[in-house]
Amino acid sequence: QGHMEGEVWGLATHPHLPICATVSDDKTLRIWDLSPSHCMLAVRKLKKGGRCCCFSPDGKALAVGLNDGSFLIVNADTLEDLVSFQHRKDVISEIRFSPGAGKYLAVASCDNFVDIYNVMSSKRVGICKGASSYITHMDWDVRGKLLQVNTGAKEQLFFEAPRGKKQTIPTLEVEKIVWASWTSVLGSCCEGIWPIIGEVTDVTASCLTSDSKVLATGDDFGFVKLFRYPAKVSNFQLYVAHSTHVTNVRWTYDDSLLVTVGGADTSLMLWTYEMEGHRDSRQCDSEESDLDSEEDGGYDSDVTRENEINYTIKALSTNIRPMFGIKPHLQQKEPTLDER
Repeated sequence: QGHMEGEVWGLATHPHLPICATVSDDKTLRIWDLSPSHCMLAVRKLKKGGRCCCFSPDGKALAVGLNDGSFLIVNADTLEDLVSFQHRKDVISEIRFSPGAGKYLAVASCDNFVDIYNVMSSKRVGICKGASSYITHMDWDVRGKLLQVNTGAKEQLFFEAPRGKKQTIPTLEVEKIVWASWTSVLGSCCEGIWPIIGEVTDVTASCLTSDSKVLATGDDFGFVKLFRYPAKVSNFQLYVAHSTHVTNVRWTYDDSLLVTVGGADTSLMLWTYEMEGHRDSRQCDSEESDLDSEEDGGYDSDVTRENEINYTIKALSTNIRPMFGIKPHLQQKEPTLDER
């Protein structure tokens, strides 16, 4: 019942029900039951592979971004087409309904633009320009009037909606904004999720609980991590299940489950989230530490120490094998026959 060839990147949880949607390079859109049955509820073949999807705020519609630059909105129950558009030629990397009535739909692509559509009139009403690289993450504020955008160049940009005018907002003001969701990996509120030494693509996804207390992340190393929000320091709990990079993470509507998808392993993982003080004592494969533990430097100090090691310098300064004897240019030469 799972996805097949290619990678799985698209993941969306329903706003009111224990179900989620996934879309993959294998050209299928799938709906999954997150209750104990854990079964696939529906599947639909697509004309192209996809990398993102999103439920409307009322849960009745599902937007899907495809790899050819097009996107479609389908009925969330029947998966039948409601409307489709194509204004771009590159991969649609992220797609988001505005909060509340879901009047607008923001569609980000790998050609560095975000298009804003009026869902009711089915017309494009704004274009967000100014990104110097492809769009990776996107969030609306609770009023549906501001978009936060992350790019592959590690830019955190802001655009007024629906026209798409670029805004410059001081860091202190950004922290005061109330967001309808938080899937950003950039900004002062999540500085601590980044390894000390790493690449711009190391952290692939994040998602904040509805009470804004716990930030979950997925990364290129196959790790799922939990941070206290705001995550301004690198203190976390680390969990391992995926065999390859984690491409997306999402909390369910009631924050009781964390859903993650893996890229090359094409798997969908469910994690039970237990509130502090209500944890069962049981064996698990996760590298957990007490939330208030400061022993050995706090959470996962081994990972911190690992990040601080410069392996390049260490490799160059270490002998490949032990050396014995005297170096040739220091050895005493035997006298020749003439010298004797």
